[in-house]
Amino acid sequence: MRPTVSVILATYNTRDLLARCLEALPAALEGVDYEIWVVDNGSQDGTAEWLRTAHPEVRLIRNPDNRGFAAANNQAMAQARGRYFLLLNTDTIPLPGSLTALVDYLEGHPEVGMAGGNLLNPDGSPQGCAADFPTLWTELLLLTGPLGRWLLGSSFPFHPPAESPMPVDWVSGACLLVRREVVEAIGGLDEGYFMYSEEVDWCWRARRAGWEVVVVPPARVIHLGSATARRMDGWRRRWLYASKARFLRRAYGPIPAACYEAAVWLTTLLKWLGMRLMGRPAQAKAYGAVIFPEGGLRWARTFLTPTGGFLALLLFLSAIYTFPRWADWNQNSRLDLVLALVEQGTFRIDAFVENTGDYALVDGHYYSDKAPGLAFAAVPIYALLHRVLVHPLAEPLARYLEGSPAFRATLNPAGTGVSPWKVRFAIALVILSALVVALPSATIALWLHGLLRQRWGTHPATWIVPLAYGLGTPAFAYANLFVAHQFVAALLMAAFALAWGIRRGLLGDGGRILLGFLLAYAGISEYPAILIAAGIAVYSIGGWGGSPRHLARQALMLTLGGLPPVLLAAWHNAVVFGSPFQLGYAYSALWQDVHRRGFFSLRGPSLGALWGITFSPYRGLFFRSPFLLLGLPGIWRMIRDPGWRAEGWLAAWAVLSFIAFNASSVMWDGGYAVGPRYLLPMVPFLALGVGWIAPSWMRSRVGGGLFLFSVLWSMGMVMLESLAGQQFPQYQRFPLVDYVWPRWREGDLARNWGVLLGLRGLPSLIPLFLLWGFGLWRLIRPTGPVLRRMAPGIPGGSR
Repeated sequence: MRPTVSVILATYNTRDLLARCLEALPAALEGVDYEIWVVDNGSQDGTAEWLRTAHPEVRLIRNPDNRGFAAANNQAMAQARGRYFLLLNTDTIPLPGSLTALVDYLEGHPEVGMAGGNLLNPDGSPQGCAADFPTLWTELLLLTGPLGRWLLGSSFPFHPPAESPMPVDWVSGACLLVRREVVEAIGGLDEGYFMYSEEVDWCWRARRAGWEVVVVPPARVIHLGSATARRMDGWRRRWLYASKARFLRRAYGPIPAACYEAAVWLTTLLKWLGMRLMGRPAQAKAYGAVIFPEGGLRWARTFLTPTGGFLALLLFLSAIYTFPRWADWNQNSRLDLVLALVEQGTFRIDAFVENTGDYALVDGHYYSDKAPGLAFAAVPIYALLHRVLVHPLAEPLARYLEGSPAFRATLNPAGTGVSPWKVRFAIALVILSALVVALPSATIALWLHGLLRQRWGTHPATWIVPLAYGLGTPAFAYANLFVAHQFVAALLMAAFALAWGIRRGLLGDGGRILLGFLLAYAGISEYPAILIAAGIAVYSIGGWGGSPRHLARQALMLTLGGLPPVLLAAWHNAVVFGSPFQLGYAYSALWQDVHRRGFFSLRGPSLGALWGITFSPYRGLFFRSPFLLLGLPGIWRMIRDPGWRAEGWLAAWAVLSFIAFNASSVMWDGGYAVGPRYLLPMVPFLALGVGWIAPSWMRSRVGGGLFLFSVLWSMGMVMLESLAGQQFPQYQRFPLVDYVWPRWREGDLARNWGVLLGLRGLPSLIPLFLLWGFGLWRLIRPTGPVLRRMAPGIPGGSR
């Protein structure tokens, strides 16, 4: 005969609790015909053996592992025969007649599809068991802790105890009676919820299908769980937050879910930092499990390695050893905007314009004609530091520099000397260049090293290539200048690493919003970066496949992340130039003749420009950094690798599109420059190609020797040109002969920390050489034996 109720209990190592619950069932279901199903989720406490002996009437389903609450209940419902399914937690004790009252209510109210019991704490006090559906607003308030709970009310999200049955949005799954017809209509529990919010989702689907959900106060059930599980460990927090995000995604769409995920990460990060600072390791560990979920943790471990961190630190210290050039119009124009915004609250740079020729003239006022992203990024830092650091240091440092023979030797004899105003400007330039440009630029080593480790493991090429990129390409010359090239390169490489994690399934929708932000911010910092940013966006979406609707949703997430930077730049352009779509170059007072050639100086690729930015001694990238030539066959090898084909095509697009774009510009040589500075955002992608082919070269004596020689040649060429003089070469057709070597011969080297210590000329670089020596020793030591085996022709290698 078919039973009225199928009681279903999912258990995982709760034998004692299960025993108490089973003992209470006969009295709780008095007068009701029922069967009992127990789903054992891989318990190790002898539950299954005990059930066969103590309760042979129970129908048992054994799982080899813990499949979660939803999957376990679905297994039982698929086999149970009752007209009603009663989902009951093992940590409940139903009181006599309670479950009968629940069944009677559904029998008398055919419009009700689900009914929940009245949960009580062990002391008999009421426990939350019925609530409204969560929204993004309520969940964000809950993340704020006590403040949010105070605003929402002490009992939120649950309704106060009711005296008679009442309709609600959802009821607790600790005691939930559901009609078979409801399950047949809407399906079982969503197994995407491992723990928490399953019943919320189920009730939501039932209500959408037209069924009522009711809480029945006479169905009194003691629930031990909430009384004993006050503190949540890391796994429970992860399950809780993931379940809430899943429900928000289903009920309200991907954007609220992604916003919630981002808020969870941010608030939990702050709590984790707080627990660490207060010396509470257990709580910090629990919060840390949420900050770095399993996929995100694997992504972080890919890139945040000790070797990658050391490479980034080495490149950062190398970059900031020399100071930014003082009389550089490009830098000064951007810094003038920062000073104007922080000190005067305006976009006008009228008070500072004397130090630059890169300005836009609009209605008699001067503005920076540069893309505003880099300046905007520096504004918060300068706002924090200018009163407490920049201004107080200006006068004493000016006096010190005035009395330093080593520093005076670097000054232009025809110049105006040292003044507190110039020193204040220089301090701001040094600090902002270090924090806003050099530090992000150094992180490119993290991304390169991490990606190469995924392909080559611990091969020495995984650190040689990032080091060669940082010290053997024009990236070194611009890593500590307040211009946008390396800042943008860092944004694009961070976005690439993020997109790689998304394609690999390690990061979720929240990562896609951040990806959109990074790509858009690169675009508002250097407009041609849109070419590479578009490639990364397509790459990130292309990995998902699926329906057009699914792809459109991914594009929407990218757009959501990209809106803030785009709106920020549009606001700047509208205020300054009268339209969100007007660019500063249209008003560049000193460069109108250049910008009016073609479309903002773009006239189509030129063979002369192509030669100039690739192989010429004037600005040629491969003349200065010949090891990068290996990047071209390396990218082709990536394309032929099925596991990395998409990354190879992206790298090819980044390199070729930027070369074609810059070969089309009238201003391809970049004025005062080391190499083709406009190509810098694509150079990391070319270096990635080098990393793909370098290990095969290093297998042989000749190949390994040629590769390392090309790396050392590149480092030497870049250092010679980057450190020569107080300005970069300008229009000398052979800068190495016409400008660089004369500067070195005269001891006229870039201002650096050694100069502040009183060292002149070549001796001022001794601390930098010591830093490099230590860095190489630290990097070679763990991989030296491998390096010697792979390249026996390298000096010092085995024979």
